[in-house]
Amino acid sequence: MTFFLFNLLNGLQLSMLIFLMAIGLTVIFGLMDILNLAHGAFYMAGAYFGYIVFQGTGSFWMALVFAPMLPLILGFLLQYFVLQPLIDRGRSAHLDMALLTFGLLFFTIGLIDLIFFETMGLTFMSIDKPAGLGSYVDIGTFYPSYRLFIIAVGLIVAVVVWLILERTVIGAVVRAGVDDREMVRAMGVNVYAVFASVFALGCALAGLAGVIAAAELSINITMGVQILIPTLVVVVLGGLGSVKGCFLGSLIVGMTETLSQAYVPALALFATYLLLAAMLIFRPQGFFGRAPKTV
Repeated sequence: MTFFLFNLLNGLQLSMLIFLMAIGLTVIFGLMDILNLAHGAFYMAGAYFGYIVFQGTGSFWMALVFAPMLPLILGFLLQYFVLQPLIDRGRSAHLDMALLTFGLLFFTIGLIDLIFFETMGLTFMSIDKPAGLGSYVDIGTFYPSYRLFIIAVGLIVAVVVWLILERTVIGAVVRAGVDDREMVRAMGVNVYAVFASVFALGCALAGLAGVIAAAELSINITMGVQILIPTLVVVVLGGLGSVKGCFLGSLIVGMTETLSQAYVPALALFATYLLLAAMLIFRPQGFFGRAPKTV
């Protein structure tokens, strides 16, 4: 029973980490129809900038607060000055966006490798856990308190994002801007600034996930690609633009990866992909996505 509880909590912790990545991509892709494969780059940017802030201040909390600001700014600039002009010129097809943003991901990997490995000789780094979160808590099993912190952050972000999108004027403007952009512009709303802000918020959440992961996992140049795959699976499982679908999809992917590694190691490498294949066959719109319109 202790072994099962420990792995159950590990699955929940991984689920929340994936959720912090996936919710930004879900909002960007689902509401704005932008396939942002550079999302892993913002995850890396948060982790590496968090490491720089931590080295300069010695404070995990300073890194947690300031590191997501870099992905926030970069995301806003990317959407407003690069992606939106392409969309206005009619180059908004998923293939165009996928090629551009995937190229940006590998450009980021190369740039980070040049700065941290080639110049500074650093390969694997990490951020020290804050005082008070480096111990273990007895909750039926001795469990790391930092992983409980990750779970708590994921749950808080889920509630906050859902409230913003579903219960505020900002969320209403975003949804209206997606459905009828010209009408919202006629009402005096700068739709481009709104979209860029939403895009930036999604990138900041990816950066937040990077900082949090940096204290639990190692920081390395492959981390952006490694997290991108389960994130895309979550988006497909949950359905585009659905916060509750993203949350459920994150739970399914995190639990599947963790419990399969613990109990059926032979299935661990492809258990998640079996779920993805089944979803694409039987419900391609995801759990809470909209069914495709029929003419």
